Amino acid sequence: MKILLSEGSSTNVREMITALGPLGYTLDICDPNPFCMGRFSSYIHRVYKCPKSGEEPVAYLKFVIKLIKDQKYDVLFPANEQAFLFSWAMEYLTPIVGLAVSDFSAFKHLQTKSAFMRWLDGIGLPHPRTLYGRTWKEILEAAGHFDKTCYIKTDYGTASSGVWSIGGDKDLNALKVILDDRKILDGQEFLIQEVSQGVFEQLHSIFDHGRLLALHCTRRLKEGLRGGAVIKTGVERPLVRRHLEKLGASLGWHGSLSIDYFFNEANGRVYYIDANPRITEPMNAAVNGINLSDIQIRLSSGGSIRAETGTIVNKSHSAIQAMLGAAGRRFSRFDVLRELFLAAAGRGIYKNSREGVTPVAKDFPSIVPLSVVLFRLLCFPKSGQDIAKFTIDNYSLGPAIPRISGMKPEDFISL
Repeated sequence: MKILLSEGSSTNVREMITALGPLGYTLDICDPNPFCMGRFSSYIHRVYKCPKSGEEPVAYLKFVIKLIKDQKYDVLFPANEQAFLFSWAMEYLTPIVGLAVSDFSAFKHLQTKSAFMRWLDGIGLPHPRTLYGRTWKEILEAAGHFDKTCYIKTDYGTASSGVWSIGGDKDLNALKVILDDRKILDGQEFLIQEVSQGVFEQLHSIFDHGRLLALHCTRRLKEGLRGGAVIKTGVERPLVRRHLEKLGASLGWHGSLSIDYFFNEANGRVYYIDANPRITEPMNAAVNGINLSDIQIRLSSGGSIRAETGTIVNKSHSAIQAMLGAAGRRFSRFDVLRELFLAAAGRGIYKNSREGVTPVAKDFPSIVPLSVVLFRLLCFPKSGQDIAKFTIDNYSLGPAIPRISGMKPEDFISL
């Protein structure tokens, strides 16, 4: 079976490759960077250079459609935010390739953070207290309701590039400089959200037209660069399952869905904060016996789906995230080397944990992106943010989201 992955730059798609490669699929990638991180895997067959989906979404879609027709792919796998584009252009894609994504009306309730919060309100599911603002004056006024201790988030974009922790006037002033530099003030809605009490967890799931097929929940054991997970473990959350079944049924959701939330151990409550209408970081589920990436492919191709259960408590990690996190704390070369050694040797928190992004022992070419990141951090310990930004720019839709939302596929896609 021939599978086309929608991007190859993220650590997310690297985990998909690690999960799918041993199953014998033919895996190809389209990415604006021909030397993207996903290229360096013994499981990847071909890499096609394509337009950036965030800068040229229609050109990207046209490229993907032509590639599917020319190369006769069986499944189109939305490895990141391209799922939004594929849903938008579903009527052109589903006749020519296997694809499991929800219809666009359902996507619009989850793709932006504000739409997700309002949808949760509508169906009675919990989230942190949230206010909204479009101007800096409105943002400051909203932050004042939380005594200036809060999170401020862009309405769309990844958590690593659009979420800021605010602890007072100094943080607010610094954020104003960032927003002015990016020229995004007065252009989109911002969320001003209370700080939730609890531990950060994620749910990873797949639905078949509103019916929950698979669910795996994870807890972040160590935080990396800008909130990324260095290491995580599986957890059991019956309450999350009940909430998710309600959410999926209300939307008639089809395909993959991941949601970030905080779990308060003192009272057993959960507070949902962000939805990703796609698979995110699937390797912890895989090491716990639930291969979400494979289920996505079988659902896309019309294959038989059976419920899968796992061992729940196994750990997985990313050495790249570990190095980026270590560099970001003190900009120390020693910290970077120490963290890499601990991850590679399975020491400390990494004991009995499995590498999900660059499993060099099983996929030797993955040593290339691992080495590149290590070399850059040793030469320039402060370059972690630049490394993250470069990869995010290659796969994030960013400002293309509102642009696409106001367009009709039939007006722009000529087959």
